[in-house]
Amino acid sequence: MQSREPTPVDAIFYPINLATSFVASVLRFGAGAPGAPAIAATPPVLYEFEGCPFCRIAREAVSEAGVAVLVRPCPKGGKRFRPAVVELGGKAQFPYLIDPNTDEKMYESANISRYLIKTYGGARPFMQWTGPIDLLSSQFGVLARLMAGTITIKSRAPEKPLEFTGAERDPRARLVKERLCSMEIEYLWRPISGVPTLSDPNTGASISGAAEIRRYLKENYRT
Repeated sequence: MQSREPTPVDAIFYPINLATSFVASVLRFGAGAPGAPAIAATPPVLYEFEGCPFCRIAREAVSEAGVAVLVRPCPKGGKRFRPAVVELGGKAQFPYLIDPNTDEKMYESANISRYLIKTYGGARPFMQWTGPIDLLSSQFGVLARLMAGTITIKSRAPEKPLEFTGAERDPRARLVKERLCSMEIEYLWRPISGVPTLSDPNTGASISGAAEIRRYLKENYRT
């Protein structure tokens, strides 16, 4: 497993990024804890982007349900997956979930959350029972990260989806998913607790640690 030292620039800004990501988790009162692993014959597909407060609510349910999903990032200006949502669902609205195991397709974070918990187990996060406060705190979480994971960064698409493990509420995992999202890199997300890890079937690399993963993505896929 590769472990790299961050570049000087990354080393300077990483503690700041981690601190603001921690604030985002606090604002959500720990929602998005990893649930007991659930088994799906085929991973559901989630179209979303990290800088969206509604998508955060859906991702928290993914983590609580413990189900692995194939994430197709759709940041603003994205060309790889964003147009597909319009073709599949009729409008550019996020999040959007497709579950090939049940043929269910749906918009709306609340619908997705209820569906995932009902189908794969777990419990809806406490925050999702608080009505308007739920969305407000999610919006503040986005602002705490200065809307990271919202705008597209030029990148090269990998031939095969990457594989990432890390819980939604983990501040370190958030930093990785923000970069994957901005770079429009498709990945299989397993919401498991512990040190975030990334496996790349295209290169055979296995990387541990958020700073190291972010550097790997920049060095191998940014253009």
